[in-house]
Amino acid sequence: MKTRLDKAIDNLYNVFSKYHLDVIKLRDHSCPCCVTDEEIREIVMKPLKQLSENELGHFSRSAISTFGTIEDYKHFLPRILELMQYPKSDFLFDFTYFEKLNYSEWETWPIEEQNAIEDYFTVLWYSIINDKNTTDYQIDGVLDIILKYGYLDMALSEWSKSETLKSTLFIVEGVLNGFNFKLSDKKYNKVSEWLSSEIVLSKVEDIFFKTENAALANRIVIAHTILENKYTITFS
Repeated sequence: MKTRLDKAIDNLYNVFSKYHLDVIKLRDHSCPCCVTDEEIREIVMKPLKQLSENELGHFSRSAISTFGTIEDYKHFLPRILELMQYPKSDFLFDFTYFEKLNYSEWETWPIEEQNAIEDYFTVLWYSIINDKNTTDYQIDGVLDIILKYGYLDMALSEWSKSETLKSTLFIVEGVLNGFNFKLSDKKYNKVSEWLSSEIVLSKVEDIFFKTENAALANRIVIAHTILENKYTITFS
């Protein structure tokens, strides 16, 4: 049975399937000094769904500015987004750092394309925060995307419902060591209020009573005290 994430990815491929590659145009619209013929061959000779992160790395970072057109970017976008789901994917951070969506004014794209992207981001967060095997790296990366594209309310709602140990331990470690993402003043207030809410305090209490690790239990108690007293939390 396909998961919600599988279906969101299938929808991306379906919505963007109308964008076909023209190798000659791709070469003509790529910087001759920055993009080699070999790099172009590498991404056009394989089926889209078989392209690896390494093979798409240069294109994803340089798309539109020095490597191809918006249409070329749309062709590869489903695979770029799909690769974000895997642990340690650099695409998680590259996507927000190089900002190709906003560079290409994606909010002016056809509504079905916007909806497919938004749905994928939403489902990706749902999948990451509810996966017991997720990593801090993945949570950090997807949170960067969520904050960049304005899905904070949705993210906090899904986070509140998550029952995985990792989703709460991430909060504990963030409270103690600082969270590895930046917030505007408005978002800082919203996230701080959420972190001190009864639902988060209950989640932290729950993992305290379940752990048998004394050192971890002590860290949980300290984090709970910080949250309960609404002490300042660092975001960087």
